[in-house]
Amino acid sequence: MSNLLIDTCFWYACYEPEERERHDFATKFIERGLQRDTIIVPHPTLYEVINTRFSKQEKRMVRFRELLTKHNVKVVNNDEYKERALDLTFDFSVKEKRPMSFVDMIIRLMLDDTNLKIKALATFNEKDFCDVCLKKNIELISK
Repeated sequence: MSNLLIDTCFWYACYEPEERERHDFATKFIERGLQRDTIIVPHPTLYEVINTRFSKQEKRMVRFRELLTKHNVKVVNNDEYKERALDLTFDFSVKEKRPMSFVDMIIRLMLDDTNLKIKALATFNEKDFCDVCLKKNIELISK
């Protein structure tokens, strides 16, 4: 059993079928992952996924809640990452000229955390994570 971290954009693809190819890939990937792995959900991604538009869709809310309460889905608190992530977000954007969202920076720190034992990251935003995934030998799943 491996720990798979799921990025916000993967959840968007899973629950919003407008981009059929990404939707099909994301839903199949998560279904397979739920059968054999632990799904890691960074808590801050929930702020992005469960927005007003999403919360108006009762079926989506019910399905997502069911998924989040499965025994092999772990929502990871961001308390130990958020202060450092905030500093790094400003540093990356201003000093390194590499703009990155606060949530993505928290995910980067989670990927770098050996205690979480992340084996794979599912995202369609490879450019913000490819360096840390390469460094930590984490599989980058983007299709």
